[in-house]
Amino acid sequence: MACLRIAYLSSSMRNLGGAERVNCAVLEHLSQQPNFAPRALFLKEAGELGRLLSEKGISTIELGIQRRTQFVLGLRRLMRHFREQPADLLFTAEDKICMASAALLRRLRVIPRYVICFHGTRTWRGFIGTVHAFAVRSADKLVALSPRHKEFWQHHYQLPEEKLTVIPNGISLQRYRPMSEAEKATIRQQHHLSPIRFTAGLVTFFKDSKNLPGFVQVARQVVDAGVDAQFVLVGDGPERSALETAIAEAHMEARFHLPGVTDCPESWYAMFDCALMTSITEAFPISLIEAMACGLPVIATAVAGIPDIVVHGETGFLASPSELDKLAQYVILLAREPDLRQRMGAAGRKRALAEFDVNVMVERYTRMFREVAQRP
Repeated sequence: MACLRIAYLSSSMRNLGGAERVNCAVLEHLSQQPNFAPRALFLKEAGELGRLLSEKGISTIELGIQRRTQFVLGLRRLMRHFREQPADLLFTAEDKICMASAALLRRLRVIPRYVICFHGTRTWRGFIGTVHAFAVRSADKLVALSPRHKEFWQHHYQLPEEKLTVIPNGISLQRYRPMSEAEKATIRQQHHLSPIRFTAGLVTFFKDSKNLPGFVQVARQVVDAGVDAQFVLVGDGPERSALETAIAEAHMEARFHLPGVTDCPESWYAMFDCALMTSITEAFPISLIEAMACGLPVIATAVAGIPDIVVHGETGFLASPSELDKLAQYVILLAREPDLRQRMGAAGRKRALAEFDVNVMVERYTRMFREVAQRP
């Protein structure tokens, strides 16, 4: 079987969000298979995860493009690279500049095939919307993360059924396990948290679609209801300042912990009592799968693919993004009902182990890449 040359294109691969971790896992696993030769190209810089790929022997190339005004220069460098080192297939996520570059490289026949992996449900208008639509329609295959996610994009762009495929996110399940109450208390103390307070949290990228001020509103209602709780948001991003302002305005500084970016999300989820997500839009958040694999019940907004992860009333609770009061009531319920918390957490872990294994995810990607690359 011929070796398939797969190129991944991104502006950077920083350790900030689930999409980056998923694509990193795909490249890492592909590199371990004899019939695939993956490489990663970064318009700006490799970032933490990109450097990790390099350390593991995967070819990484930084093109040094720092501004959007250098788009043409970046495109020229990509064209030179692929003419010197051809690829059978290029894939990228929803990085608009990378999508536009990939679409043009495909139209110019510099690359024979390209795939977009959707990791969101955000839509665009104006010039950006035109670029997004051009890139989507130029792609040979589109990857959605759940049936609902697929339906969203298929309806939005009126796409034919065969243009999309569904590949749910997966994680390395052996890294994640539940912890006893004693273990949780010890780890919380190591992070300067109360060992006995009910703890709700999330590992996430701090961007506007996550509605982190809404997370603070839920936390305020929980505390006002008399629950002795603390809240942890692990990560960073452009909305950190807005989050800190929301915490201060709610007078919740003593209840919140913002430790920054982590390489070990499992160590944080293992010390939580539940995961809480207040996003306005999502696709198929890997953070919730990680929480479930650690035996946590999940309270989240019922947007896009989240209902394909969380079974309402069985592995957690769901509400619409406008129903922050209802989310708060669910947190209060779990805080006051440890048996329910344990039962839902166990059901969530069982579901994660059965449905969201990284090896299954990568096998689906490898089959899809080969099928697309071998089209006549």
